[in-house]
Amino acid sequence: MKILIISAEVWRDDTNGGNVLSNLFSGFDAEFVQIYCNPGTPKNNICKKYFQMTDSMIINNLLKRRRIGRAFGGQSLDKKNIDSSIPKQENKKFYNFFRKYNLEVFYLIKELMWKLASWKNDYLESFITEFAPDVIFAPCYGSHAMLSITRYISTVTGKPIVSYISDDHYSLKQFRLSILFWCNRFFLRRNLRHTFNYYNFVYTMTQEQLEEFKRFKVPMKILRKGVCIDSIPIKHKINTPIKIVYAGGIYCGRWKTLQMLVDSIKQINGCDEPKIILDIYTGNNLTSKQKKVLNDGRNSFVHGVVSQTDLKQIYTNSDVALHVESFDLKYRLLTRLSFSTKIIDCLSSGCAVMAIAWINHSGLIYLKQKDAAIIIDDKDLIWSSLNQLLDNTELINIYADKAYNCCKTNHNIKVVQRELYEDFNRIIFDKTGLLKQKSI
Repeated sequence: MKILIISAEVWRDDTNGGNVLSNLFSGFDAEFVQIYCNPGTPKNNICKKYFQMTDSMIINNLLKRRRIGRAFGGQSLDKKNIDSSIPKQENKKFYNFFRKYNLEVFYLIKELMWKLASWKNDYLESFITEFAPDVIFAPCYGSHAMLSITRYISTVTGKPIVSYISDDHYSLKQFRLSILFWCNRFFLRRNLRHTFNYYNFVYTMTQEQLEEFKRFKVPMKILRKGVCIDSIPIKHKINTPIKIVYAGGIYCGRWKTLQMLVDSIKQINGCDEPKIILDIYTGNNLTSKQKKVLNDGRNSFVHGVVSQTDLKQIYTNSDVALHVESFDLKYRLLTRLSFSTKIIDCLSSGCAVMAIAWINHSGLIYLKQKDAAIIIDDKDLIWSSLNQLLDNTELINIYADKAYNCCKTNHNIKVVQRELYEDFNRIIFDKTGLLKQKSI
């Protein structure tokens, strides 16, 4: 089976998006190539051949008429086609500037540049046709450029498109005061409707999103990360003080929820020996205000990002794996259909799982339905929930067992990969009449 992956992010095992790709496809008897649209160098053991397009290439094309695209990897690739003038880590300050000043106008300018640039070139087309994929895996982003790339490659290959949507890019259930946001939203809705006509199959992460997207009349199914059940540690000893670990981003208002948790921990600990501590591992840069409220050096500690291997060991030495979402209206609506991949990481950590989010968040709904986590769906209940945990520490072991059982029943990696492989085989057969491989 030959699979072409189109994604915004570089395929690295140490990043969230790349880790998901490796998790889903590591069991496949298949050959992969990836087209991606961000800076960075891949780091995985699955895909060997790549085509990279970046914002900087787009700018150079518009200003200096330089060719867009960089192909690399693969034994058969002609070395003369590799543009060595493009550094592996390009213009870091450029991207950090956009992240720091997260304004709508910047994204609209970016989309306009991609629309004007000549990325539909012979170089990209020859890369695609040389590989001759059987199927294309193209996650659905809230990006006009990424949607356009998917449609173009579908036209070039004529092969079935499998998509994966994890966020709400379509509904009008948003709270924003920006005219630019709403103008872009309406154009994006039209673009999504157009692109869904190219999809042969779509995966979602939540039942709620599946229900809302039934309007597009495309076969759909829920797909979440899998877990190697045998690798989940079994623990019984509880630390003193109780160790809570949060590993993930603090964007989308999550830092405010973490602040509420820290404030409750401070009240409980008082001036005595700490009874609970919170460790935060994040790759995001903190403002001085965020550092002040999240990193007091006694009740809570902020650390940098760590590898998946190191994080597993950190979880092994901890008691509670934490997932949080924002209670602010803007972010509640923005993330309501999302299912963070960190939820699966928490469930497979060997720890008890604690989830703090508003009551209608899809991730929280799932954990509540499966009774797999300590649920806090009201910010006013954080303090009392922590006290309940202190009064009955055996709850930690009880919910650690529930998290393990949830993984075993719903997220076994062997089952996830087998069903995914069978889906791809069926989709290829339905489109071409060719059965590529036996089931794994």
